[in-house]
Amino acid sequence: MRLISNSETIQDRYGLDPVKQLLFTNIRLDSRKMVTPFLVETDSGPFLMARQQELGNLLSAGVRLADLKLYEPWVTIDKRITAGIDVLPKFADVVADLAGDGPVEFDDGIPLVHLHALAGRVEVTIPPAAQQKVRVYQIENAGVLAQFRALREAGVAVARTLAGDIKHLAGLDAEFDAETDTRFTGLDALAGRLEVAGFILASPPNFSEVAGYPGDEESFALWRRDSDAVLIIAPAEATNTPGAPLGVFDSAAHAVAHFLHGAPVGVEEQWISARFGLELQGIGLQTVNASIPLGHWRDIRDQEDLSFQFIAARASVTCIEEALEYAQVQISSGNPLTENDVYRKYLEAIQSFRDRHQIPFCIEPYFTNLHSSTRMLFPGPPTDFPLDFDTKCIQLDAGVKVTAGGVVLATSDMARSLLLTPEGKEAYDLLTQVVREDIVGALRPGAVCSDVHAQTMVALTAIRPQLEALGMLAEGVDFVSEYKKRNVGHLMGKQESFANELRPGYDNVLHVGSLGAAEIPWRFGDYAIGTEDMWYIGADKTFVITLR
Repeated sequence: MRLISNSETIQDRYGLDPVKQLLFTNIRLDSRKMVTPFLVETDSGPFLMARQQELGNLLSAGVRLADLKLYEPWVTIDKRITAGIDVLPKFADVVADLAGDGPVEFDDGIPLVHLHALAGRVEVTIPPAAQQKVRVYQIENAGVLAQFRALREAGVAVARTLAGDIKHLAGLDAEFDAETDTRFTGLDALAGRLEVAGFILASPPNFSEVAGYPGDEESFALWRRDSDAVLIIAPAEATNTPGAPLGVFDSAAHAVAHFLHGAPVGVEEQWISARFGLELQGIGLQTVNASIPLGHWRDIRDQEDLSFQFIAARASVTCIEEALEYAQVQISSGNPLTENDVYRKYLEAIQSFRDRHQIPFCIEPYFTNLHSSTRMLFPGPPTDFPLDFDTKCIQLDAGVKVTAGGVVLATSDMARSLLLTPEGKEAYDLLTQVVREDIVGALRPGAVCSDVHAQTMVALTAIRPQLEALGMLAEGVDFVSEYKKRNVGHLMGKQESFANELRPGYDNVLHVGSLGAAEIPWRFGDYAIGTEDMWYIGADKTFVITLR
């Protein structure tokens, strides 16, 4: 049995780009390699192994249900959506079920986290590969800090112009900051807690945070506690790597060992390959899983990039609402319309927003969840599915990236829905009220993420009778138990946070400067309602920064 991660191979087999055509592979910038589907070759034939949350997108792309092996059950209050569809709890359960007593071969792209998950359950083999020489470069920390400080100065000016005299945002401009930067001191504190001498930073958000330029699939940064410079380890033949050259080594693992002198190192187990993890261990380095702690390191510094996050938030609310207003007019006029037409309008609105406000940064799509509830209740990117008088609900849950030179400075995540029936509109208003009054209303310094989730369940239970009367919930459905498996929001920085969520078991304490999104996705019956706003905890109050 073989597990294959190569996207081109998967596309050739199933006609599906496993990154571009799916949703969560775009959202999870620091863990894309963990959530991307794999091709599984077995004696009984090939299968595509994927998380159940992508099922709607896989079927929409033409993949047959019989070709799928699903894991990580998708959380839904309407069990009819997934009735009769086989799904196992975890990645390792699917692999163990298919492998039986036999070994499993990994290709070079399977991440280390999956090797850890299979420990003690399945024998894993990784074919030998020739060592690849690497060249090491050095970038001074001071230069990285100066680069981001200059960007932030420009960002603060733009953000203050955007905030203008919007009444409910009064006072926010005082929170925009270009001077504070704790990226390296924060890494030092984290390294102390994890008892490591440094971190291998390979995923795009983490690499660019310490290097100041976008990474690639073959290079990574090495940050060390005892150094004033970041090391960039790249293929020896690469000619576009910044920094002062320090030397050539037989392999990436040998380079890391040389500069860390055998000390433990934190690694992004959700990104680096299992092969690389084993190579590091093979030359005597202890590796410590750090994907989630590094996500937390980014999240808790949100205030430092508030100006960029505010730009992203204002672009999102403007462009999402303009796209849905366009859809409303087209449907009401009886004009032909598809999900992709609405998406094109959304993209045009992004360009218009940037032009109108003369923004000197790029604003790019981060992810787009846009679909009619008539097509499916699963979240997913738009298709050519038609929208017309029979459409009851269109959900547009999307985010943008604010970038400079390819470096992501901030992202956004918010949702609006177009409801086209009286009962749908009433339910949407009820759920939006919960988001703004009960979730955001509970966000203040000292609030605990898990407590906010519990309070939200109380608020939703209070409107249950109305939701049932509107046909948005059936008697006997235990939606609280289901909702305990997912969040009602999360922190937000260089990507949607999977380290700090408003969810049971997540005990991060919010503070002045915390920023995130509050959301209620409500998919039931004929409706796929999404309502979500971004918030920021300021010194004197909590702002809803996606309220026009």
